[in-house]
Amino acid sequence: MKKENLFGILMYLLVFAIAIIYGFTILQSHFNDSSFNEVWKYALYILVSVFSGVIVVAILQEFGHILGARVGGYKITSVNVLYFNFYTNEEGKHKFRFKSFDGLTGETKISPNYEKKERPNPYPFLIYGTIFNLAFVVVALFLFFNYYKIKGIYSDMAYYFLTMGIITVMSVIYNIIPVKLDSLTDGYRLTRIKKDVDAFNALLENENGEVSSSENNEESVKKPAKFIPEVAITELTSLIVNKEYEKFFEVYKKIKENEEHLSDKDVLELSAQYVYVSLLTKDTVEVAKFYDEEVSFHLRREFSNSNNFPVIRSYIYIAGVMDGSLSEVLLSCKKIAKAYRSVANNRKHDEVSLYNETLDLVYKAHPKWEEINNYKIVE
Repeated sequence: MKKENLFGILMYLLVFAIAIIYGFTILQSHFNDSSFNEVWKYALYILVSVFSGVIVVAILQEFGHILGARVGGYKITSVNVLYFNFYTNEEGKHKFRFKSFDGLTGETKISPNYEKKERPNPYPFLIYGTIFNLAFVVVALFLFFNYYKIKGIYSDMAYYFLTMGIITVMSVIYNIIPVKLDSLTDGYRLTRIKKDVDAFNALLENENGEVSSSENNEESVKKPAKFIPEVAITELTSLIVNKEYEKFFEVYKKIKENEEHLSDKDVLELSAQYVYVSLLTKDTVEVAKFYDEEVSFHLRREFSNSNNFPVIRSYIYIAGVMDGSLSEVLLSCKKIAKAYRSVANNRKHDEVSLYNETLDLVYKAHPKWEEINNYKIVE
């Protein structure tokens, strides 16, 4: 079990414990004085309070992120609040869509705006969300202590705000713990800065940016002072596009040495890319032996189920060239359009180029599979 998964379990246990204690002490004592004198009515009242708290947390967190990003000197590429996603497309137009989200704390995507600020400061972006949520907790407590002694609707409103405040406190605790959890939190991202703002900005630009600023204004952009495995993973695609396979294996080895910093998603992409390039450069029988002996059944299943663009592209090549499975290739091709929408703008061209080239290679190996050419992406 990875450390982040263990920490995540412990954090959820802490949150669950707080909820149980709060429910069986404070809320139980309030039930007798509540105007909702039937159990089902009171349960519904609590559910509404909890749901309201979640909405408030999500809105305040992302509002803080947006304001902090503006203050710090960043471009906002995407904001996601409980499935409502507002983003900027390749043409710079603002768009809306429904999109799944990963937790309540890391759903505003930003990229350094070097035209606005020579050295963008990420601290406001990472701190303002917590500040806004704590401010709401103060307001909730103020309302609670002013009205909780008045029986009836005033008391119900007081405990409604108190419950929302408790939900907010639990979210803040989760968000500020400076360890890697199962979703991206501001506390963990603060530890990634480690006095190297330039490296952190390079990571943000890699994840969420447009065309890399270093390509346009190399002199004004400071280079990261340390190796960043997430950035290196993105560079792997460029190395494949440019056929720099020896350099690919060098970078791959260095990333593996820093694997503890990677998310499960990054590890999956790294593994898929490695098998892909091995198939391109090594004897197929040798790679097949490696695949059978070293790649676990679980990892293979993750390859086939992934919605990550580079992983899908790699699996298409694995399924087509090594396994000779047209059905698997077509299933993966059908997922590619949706996966493309999640690719950062500064990666789109290289990823599309490599994907179309992969289809050509599979078609070359299987000339009768003409239908796969219908799934090429035209930029």
